[in-house]
Amino acid sequence: MKKAYKQLSGQSSPHPAFKWIWKSSCQNKHKVFFWLLLKDRISTRELLQRKNMALQDYSCVLCTNGLSESSIHLFIQCPFAIQCWGWLNIQIDTSLDPFQALQSFRDQLNVPFFMEIIILMCWTIWKSRNDLIFRQINPCLNKAKADFREEFDLLLLRSKKSYSPAINQWITILS
Repeated sequence: MKKAYKQLSGQSSPHPAFKWIWKSSCQNKHKVFFWLLLKDRISTRELLQRKNMALQDYSCVLCTNGLSESSIHLFIQCPFAIQCWGWLNIQIDTSLDPFQALQSFRDQLNVPFFMEIIILMCWTIWKSRNDLIFRQINPCLNKAKADFREEFDLLLLRSKKSYSPAINQWITILS
């Protein structure tokens, strides 16, 4: 009956990324943030424009390209985001959709705690954007690195103990 309902209602099975989110060791605020990001529901300037909110400018505040601040641009295509991902040794193909990019990141990281890394880097990019808008703190890769490391250190306290050796090795390589 359940299978028939799904077929008739047009529901398809969700992308595995949604399971990866909830199985991660991240704080709930990070998980909800990333879930909203994958659903294209975080308050980017493009989303605010779609909701008819009047802003002076709808372009990305982190770059000077004059492109609309969509979630795809902000986290995948923006030069600041590309710098952040590059620090993690992740190469970005800007032609990929978000789920393809997520799979690419997973393959490149090749560690069991890949989702924690991805979620926390997206959180770091989001915080950098918000710091610029609300506190007039210019985005800087060194500050983003420090913010990421701080969040990742807190994550170590919650992560699975079996991940500890791999996490410590990954952090050593990252430094």
